[in-house]
Amino acid sequence: MQVYTYSWFWKLIYRYANLVVSVLLVFYLVSLAINLDNNLLLLLPFIISLFLLYYINKNYFIFYKLVPYKIEADEQKMICSEFIFRRKTITIYFKDIESLTGGIFDARYRGLMKVCDGKNKICIGFFDRMINSNKLITIILSTVDKKIYDDVIGKLEAVKVKRSKKVK
Repeated sequence: MQVYTYSWFWKLIYRYANLVVSVLLVFYLVSLAINLDNNLLLLLPFIISLFLLYYINKNYFIFYKLVPYKIEADEQKMICSEFIFRRKTITIYFKDIESLTGGIFDARYRGLMKVCDGKNKICIGFFDRMINSNKLITIILSTVDKKIYDDVIGKLEAVKVKRSKKVK
């Protein structure tokens, strides 16, 4: 069983950055709201800030539900634990994986990679910032269904061909 976790720095960022940004946006919103009577032009930054606060918190709650801070993997399964809002452990068997999306699975360098279990209707996510995430990606790709593997490799090859045409 191999264990994959984030460094203390990325755990700190992923867990608490939302709180810092939200508090700063709330202070900004309060100051805008107080001065809104004096200048109606402040209505636009107020609305934009309100939208940002909503959007950031909505995405962080989704993120908190999806991302475990510890993944243990072997040849048959992944055991995901240390979620922020949940204390339970999720086990995903590689044979039950229905889809791989995001990040390298969609031929992008960065981003949240989602692994969805079709049998139990569970999805988890992880970032490439995880220590040895490339090994985890290799384990996942080497053990999933051939159709899913071919789909991911097809996306990677399409991007490779597209980039080689741009270079010429």
